[in-house]
Amino acid sequence: MSSMFAPTYRSTVARAVVAAALAAGALVVLALGACTPSERRQVIARVNDLTITADDLLRELRLARGPATLVEMIDAELIRQGAEEAGITVTGDEMELRMERARAQAGSEADLEAMLERRDLTHEQFREMLLLDLLLDKLARASMTIDEQEIKDFYAEHREDYAVGAQVKARMMLLGSEADAQAVLGTLKRGGDFAGLASALSLDPATRNRGGEMGWFEREDYAQPIADAAFALQPGELSGPIDAPDGWVIVQVEDRRDAGYRPLEEVRDEVRGRIDRAKLPSAREEWIAAARARATVRIGDPDLRDATRRMLEHAPAPQPVSLLPVPPPQ
Repeated sequence: MSSMFAPTYRSTVARAVVAAALAAGALVVLALGACTPSERRQVIARVNDLTITADDLLRELRLARGPATLVEMIDAELIRQGAEEAGITVTGDEMELRMERARAQAGSEADLEAMLERRDLTHEQFREMLLLDLLLDKLARASMTIDEQEIKDFYAEHREDYAVGAQVKARMMLLGSEADAQAVLGTLKRGGDFAGLASALSLDPATRNRGGEMGWFEREDYAQPIADAAFALQPGELSGPIDAPDGWVIVQVEDRRDAGYRPLEEVRDEVRGRIDRAKLPSAREEWIAAARARATVRIGDPDLRDATRRMLEHAPAPQPVSLLPVPPPQ
């Protein structure tokens, strides 16, 4: 072990980790640890002729829960130090996204607050736990590599995931009446710019700001009258006015492709994301194991020293923060 482990924990990080430990029952350890010598000798229970003192309870709790809690605190400090050394930070938007996921996992903001209360966690403490989780994710990802061959191999192995039916690429515009649609269609047939007219005249909020662009779609992705008209056209052709539930639609097809597979160029980011999620758990484990091995950890309490060191060698990395009994898969 080469680098010095700082003996003083940063208060916010330590509070978050200790809060999780307290929710698991370590509060008694800290409370008894603050007792005076006379209070520690106080008898807190009698079993027939045997007395149990506060000191007896403290010793048992320290041995039972102390090593695990101490390892959690050490890991938290290693994560914080590693992020600081690497210049890794968490933005407000990233934190808010994690909070949104937590609210969705809980069901609502009220459900989230209730879950935190049951775990004896404040909102601030939970956010600090999420911060550590995000920092570890970033540290792990910084140590990961995903090369081009890995992306190609994954795509080939999972090619059926990217199978698609016949598709067309088209633009559309929605008009308020058949008369309006006929007038615009006449302008288009005289060489009018579909994208420009759609941006100016279309009533469809989903496509108007994109010049009516619908992208690639399969037949079942749109209402039948629109899909039937689009799939009957060849690239460059215009439909007549289509009676749709919200008005009258004109479609212009730009391209077509037969049933097959989405090309790698189109799904590269999706493939990379799937590889990233698959590799992240082991990358977290590897980063924590390496950080523990590099650190110098001095433990003065002889009762805790050996057990804690064994746990540092074998304990898994911190698990992703979850309000569920079992963390969800990555």
